Amino acid sequence: MKFISTLFISIQLLAGWHVHAQQRNFLNARISNMTKETKPEKNVKAMSVLIKDFRLDTVKDAEDIDIMKGITALTFLHARNFTQFENYINQIKNQFNQTSYLNMAANELISHKTSLAYAELIARRTIDLYHSFKDDPSARPTDFPLQSWSRFMSMAQYPYYLSYAQILHMTGKDTMAFSYIEKAFSYLPPDMADQSSAELYAILSAANGHADKSYDILLRSVSTGNASLNMQEQLMRLLVIRTGNADQASHFMDSLQQNIVRAYKQELMAKMLTDITAPAFSLTDTKGNRIYLANMKGNIVVLDFWATWCAPCQAAMPAMEQLKKKHPEVNWYYIATMEKGAAASSRINQYIKKHAQPANTLIDIPVPDDSGMFETAAAYHVKAIPFRAVIDKNGMLRFISEGYTSDAALINEMEAMIDIAKEQ
Repeated sequence: MKFISTLFISIQLLAGWHVHAQQRNFLNARISNMTKETKPEKNVKAMSVLIKDFRLDTVKDAEDIDIMKGITALTFLHARNFTQFENYINQIKNQFNQTSYLNMAANELISHKTSLAYAELIARRTIDLYHSFKDDPSARPTDFPLQSWSRFMSMAQYPYYLSYAQILHMTGKDTMAFSYIEKAFSYLPPDMADQSSAELYAILSAANGHADKSYDILLRSVSTGNASLNMQEQLMRLLVIRTGNADQASHFMDSLQQNIVRAYKQELMAKMLTDITAPAFSLTDTKGNRIYLANMKGNIVVLDFWATWCAPCQAAMPAMEQLKKKHPEVNWYYIATMEKGAAASSRINQYIKKHAQPANTLIDIPVPDDSGMFETAAAYHVKAIPFRAVIDKNGMLRFISEGYTSDAALINEMEAMIDIAKEQ
């Protein structure tokens, strides 16, 4: 339930500090544990125990109690018990806390694309509640400076408008969605927005006849390396319309990419590994063929360690596949690792059959000592996946890359790493 944890720290900044200082860390830790619980009834009990154990006062410690009620409400929402969600949300005394948890609830439903009518209802309710108290002096905590509070409240409406715009778009109400995303970005410039928000703004702008605005948003995102694959495709379509020439549009897109890669290369040169021979391996692919790293000498090699259960690995695959198509001169191999159990090979094959990717998958071998380690992953010191290794034509390990944040970041980083590896 990461969506609960994300705002938990922010809300906690507003919490009262009436609990004795030496008990504060213990209380925070116990409340934090509630965010990890998936059974609502356990959080109901945990809240009751904490109020009793720490002798929390309903007035002096109202902020702490609000946080616990908000967390409990979200666990009920996660269980799709909307009646009890409403019950605990309505018990939250501080209106700002209430809007925060309502917004988290809307985003929970949006992210799972479920109960969208209810998501729209609570997203609208969040905005209405926010407007009911944003100019009310009594809503400001006594220890929150007036100027800071005013700025804070102005920025707070951005996620509320954005969530409502997103759910309206999902339910086919693009005209109204555009009006709300315009309100959201009146308080935050598009270049400060996250990738998905900027993408939604571009989509809604185009859908409402504002092609120039959409173009500006997309161009800014692509130029700064903060564009998803969909955003790049949208910009390409608009460029073709503007220029009337697909080759000219493609050349322009390539020039943008080259500028970004040059900037990445300058940063990555200092991080290039030296004097490390890539650990040798001999693994079978999903068709039973034996693949040796030693046979790839003379070519750039990219290894991508992944697993069927790894969501970030799966999210990164479309970008990796795009890179693979763009660079046929590079040997690309996906190493399925950390797949435990007797049915590991079958599970990997079923995943590839269902998703039609990734091709060129090799199956890592468990270390015989039953330590839970896998031979090739251990040789490359893989601590977490996705994990990528770039090997030059001389068999030297030049770069490692961990994690996944966005298509753009991954593509730009890998393009720069491949370019540098080719130069060695």
